[in-house]
Amino acid sequence: MAERSLTKPEIASQKRTLKLPPAIGDWTTYRPPKILVKKVKTGLYGFDRLSKSELHQVLLIHYRFIQEYFKRLKFDLRLGIEFFSAQVEQITYLNFLRTLSGPVVQGKLSLPDFHEGVQIFFDLNLANSIINHALGSRDLEPMNRSLTEAENTVFSTAFTEYLPKYVSAFEAVTPTPAFNLIGSPDVTLDPSINTSSTFVIFSAEASLNDNPPGKIIFGYLASTLKNLLDRYGEKTEAKPLNFSKLSAAALSKIGVPASAVLGKTNLLTSELNRLEVGDVVSLDTTTNSAATLMIGNFLKLLAQPGISNKKRSLRIAGFKEEEIQFPAPLEAAEKEKPVEEEKPPAEVELPKEEMKEEFPEEFPEEELSEEEEFPEEELSEEEEFAEEEFPEEEEFPKEGG
Repeated sequence: MAERSLTKPEIASQKRTLKLPPAIGDWTTYRPPKILVKKVKTGLYGFDRLSKSELHQVLLIHYRFIQEYFKRLKFDLRLGIEFFSAQVEQITYLNFLRTLSGPVVQGKLSLPDFHEGVQIFFDLNLANSIINHALGSRDLEPMNRSLTEAENTVFSTAFTEYLPKYVSAFEAVTPTPAFNLIGSPDVTLDPSINTSSTFVIFSAEASLNDNPPGKIIFGYLASTLKNLLDRYGEKTEAKPLNFSKLSAAALSKIGVPASAVLGKTNLLTSELNRLEVGDVVSLDTTTNSAATLMIGNFLKLLAQPGISNKKRSLRIAGFKEEEIQFPAPLEAAEKEKPVEEEKPPAEVELPKEEMKEEFPEEFPEEELSEEEEFPEEELSEEEEFAEEEFPEEEEFPKEGG
């Protein structure tokens, strides 16, 4: 009977836990307490519940944020931090409230473009350590009371300073949210959330200084978190890949699929039934258009088909989806080339002197007797010399004489 009194029924939840092992030389003996709970298996939580892959993604996103958050607290506030485990769980809102038994500091993140916010819970001892070190003090004794107005202001300011890390963990899919502190040390029920709604919580368990371990919890309505994950997925797909952090050995082992498409067409079922060996199927591209080369699932290149080392190959011609034309193959060009398109050989202009020698009929004698080439004095001397050397009487004597 004593064991039954300690147990309470609740709807079985879906969990994804990441437990961090102790480092070499770290003799941690901490063991998380076991909670006796009688779990009752039921049907679906709702149509907005998260899948296993989505829960795993939520765990990785928040783990990156909480790891960076603890790192900044360690250097900025000089806190000794030991990070034990991180966990994501999907249950109903009412069952989540039942798991909060100790004193906490409750706050809320107001996300732009979202009606429901993000519920934030800090164990009171963790919040007390952050407040003391933010003021330059140290932990003196455990706190069991509610925070004063001054302590609320210090804690809100200290947590708001690291909210950009939270936004960057989600790839900046939403602007920096506003943090509002609701109260402490008791939990306040949010009236805008139905108690039977699917609720997803991320909890990180850590110890600050020598204090007992405590938890930091982020709680979401499943519908709000699904919208955030959809935006996160779109942002990560559009984000360019960064291989700078990989070594050359790791890069050499990465294989990326590549496929080439020469063209596409549509056939009727009646045409498919009539296909035989030797039939020619026309594509929607010409012989001198670029082929499409796909690298992976996102990068599209334009290429020219050809042959290299007796294998079909592609030569990259462009990175943009603009029309690129290549000369058609020789055989196809000869078949398509009409006779009328043959052009006469190009005329070569020869020097004028060579033209005279080649085509004397086109240059009359008048053009040859130019003043610049044949001066009057030289022509007169030749005429006189000709008359003296060949007189008409001696060359052609008269018959009577």
